[in-house]
Amino acid sequence: MKYIRFLHNQKICYGRLEDDEIVVIDKAPWLGSYSDLHRIKYDHTVQILNPCSPNKIIGVALNYPGVAKGEENSEPLVFLKSTSKIVGHNGTVLNPYSKTNVWGECELAIVIGAESSQLTPDNASDHIFGYTVGNDITAENLDGRDHHLAKSKAADSFCALGPYIDTDFEPKEQQIKGFHNSILLREGRLSDRLWLEKELLVWLTSWMTLEPGDVVLTGAPNRVRSRIYFEENDIFVSSIDGLGELKISFKNRNEG
Repeated sequence: MKYIRFLHNQKICYGRLEDDEIVVIDKAPWLGSYSDLHRIKYDHTVQILNPCSPNKIIGVALNYPGVAKGEENSEPLVFLKSTSKIVGHNGTVLNPYSKTNVWGECELAIVIGAESSQLTPDNASDHIFGYTVGNDITAENLDGRDHHLAKSKAADSFCALGPYIDTDFEPKEQQIKGFHNSILLREGRLSDRLWLEKELLVWLTSWMTLEPGDVVLTGAPNRVRSRIYFEENDIFVSSIDGLGELKISFKNRNEG
C-alpha cells in the first residue's frame, strides 16, 4: 500500500492511495489499526506533504563502496538530522547560509513501524513500516570541518521525503539516481549498499530506541560526475525504481 500525508481544505490528513483517489484515514498508519473516513479525488486541490513526522531522522554516511572509502569502516557512520520543516515532494529547501556551498543527495529512507530496541536479524524486518525516497541536503562546514556536523546536516528544511510511503516495496537491485537540473550526479543500485536494512536496524537499536514514524536514511550512491552546488531556483530529483521520484527546489533565505 502507498500512504501519503497531505493538505486538503486547509487540513493536514493521512491517506491511502488508490488509483486516482485518496482514502482519508483517521491517523498515521504506522500507529496501528486505523479507520477509513471518506474518499477524495487526487487532484490539484491536494498538496502533498512529507509523508511522516518523525521524532528522529538518522542518516547513514559512506554506505556505498567507493564513497570516501566507506568499505573500510568496521561499523556504519551515522548522524542526526533535524526534524524541523521537513520538505515534501515539490517542496522548497530554504537555505539559511549566504556564503556556504549546499548540495543534494538521493537516498532510500526506512520508516519505522514499531518501537524498536535490541532488534535481531530475525525480527528487524518486522519493525519496518515501509520505504520512501529521501534527499539528505548538506552544506559545507567552515574551516574544513567534517560536513556531517549539525550545521551541515540539521538546518531547517535540510531533509526531504516523499512522495509516499510504500509498505510493499522490497529493496533489491533497484536503481537509485540523483539529478541536479536534469544532470545525472549520482547513480547506483540498492543492493550495492554496505549495510542493508536488517544490519542497520540491529546495530542502531543496540544503542538507540527507534520509535514509530522515525526515519533512517540509508546513504547516497557514488557520484558519476563532480558535485554541483545549489543555486537559486535549482531543481533536484531523487529517484528509486519502483518507489517513485522526489522533486525539490532550492531558494536562498539569505539570513547569514
